[in-house]
Amino acid sequence: MYKYFMAGLFSKIAGAIGLCLIYVYYYKAGGDTLNYNDDSSALLKLFYHSPSDFFKVWLLPLSQETRSYFLSETDYLVYSRDSNAFMVDRLLVPLKFLTFDSYLLSSVLMAGISFTGVWKLYTVFCDYYPGLYKHFAVTVLFVPSVLFWGSGILKDSWTLAAAGWFCYSFYNVFIKKISILVSSITLAIAAALLILIKPYIFLGLFPGAVLWMSWTRLNKIKSKFLRVLAAPIVFVVGTGLGGLVWSLTSPNLGEYSSVEHILNKAVTSYNDLQQDYYQGNSFDIGSFDPSIGGVFSKFPIASATGLFRPFLWESRNVVMLASGIENTIMLIFVLYVFIRKPRLAISSMLSNPLILFCLIFAVFFAFSVALSTSNFGALVRLRIPMIPFFLSGLVMVEYSAHTQKTLAGKKIKY
Repeated sequence: MYKYFMAGLFSKIAGAIGLCLIYVYYYKAGGDTLNYNDDSSALLKLFYHSPSDFFKVWLLPLSQETRSYFLSETDYLVYSRDSNAFMVDRLLVPLKFLTFDSYLLSSVLMAGISFTGVWKLYTVFCDYYPGLYKHFAVTVLFVPSVLFWGSGILKDSWTLAAAGWFCYSFYNVFIKKISILVSSITLAIAAALLILIKPYIFLGLFPGAVLWMSWTRLNKIKSKFLRVLAAPIVFVVGTGLGGLVWSLTSPNLGEYSSVEHILNKAVTSYNDLQQDYYQGNSFDIGSFDPSIGGVFSKFPIASATGLFRPFLWESRNVVMLASGIENTIMLIFVLYVFIRKPRLAISSMLSNPLILFCLIFAVFFAFSVALSTSNFGALVRLRIPMIPFFLSGLVMVEYSAHTQKTLAGKKIKY
């Protein structure tokens, strides 16, 4: 599988450079990546202007006092009141320092950092299915939209890397039980980055990871009778563990610290992204009230939207057209896997903990993103972390179903 290492790395670098070119020469009006660049440059100027003030801003929570440190000599901050976005500003400062405040070179370094997490995720999948290393290279390393939106100076590059390291470290600690100390440290760092930048990704990954661990434990019990008896206990323990982690991390989750806050956030974000200043580049899954019933009533349409839209006929520019082509390919792949051999596909999915983890995380993540977004531009970017899991899960389903069919055929022939 290492023959794909350099190709994957250079693809990430090409994606980062492409992002720079698109934002500078195509969009022209600026955007998040240029705002992060400007903010980190302002922090770097503050370091040269007053190192003591810089470390107060860089290491401590922002306050009215620390915001006052940014003067005309240092430039002002764009994300001074957004703690999640400002965390990206903080992380970018060392990169800007090493590259002498170069936007392009910082983007290239960011691509390398993001690639480390993507590569670790790739190694986890290959460890489960060594024979599918070529397939996983396509689904994890070379998906065009992931290379484009998950490589440059954006939140998505950091969270994609953190998600990959989270899964790799979780796998080492709880599944393989190797390198426990080092992996526990990287697991904590990855979880912290997700919570500080995009808490909802952590909230999507953690329950799925607990299911992955629990189901793996159950599958090791040879007796079917004992597995049935143990299943409720494992479920209760897993739920309790999830509740404990939620309670411990909730003070740092902000708007995601409770179910009520999450529901209100979804409705507020959805309504905001329908406004006229998004230039009509939006979709509508219908209004809903901030309740569990109201939210889950939108599960079918929101999940389909998060996974497969924009469709080709909904594309209004080159970037959306590229996304539409990719979504069409994914939809055809899903139909191929589940319609051709539905029983074998479902059986394979339910019997493999890793497949369950990948597909459950992907579907619920897509559902959550579509629920809180009504703008295609935001949708294409926000769902980036789930695409490698979704496509890799489908590859595993197809392979497992094919294997089951082959073994059944041999058994009947015998």
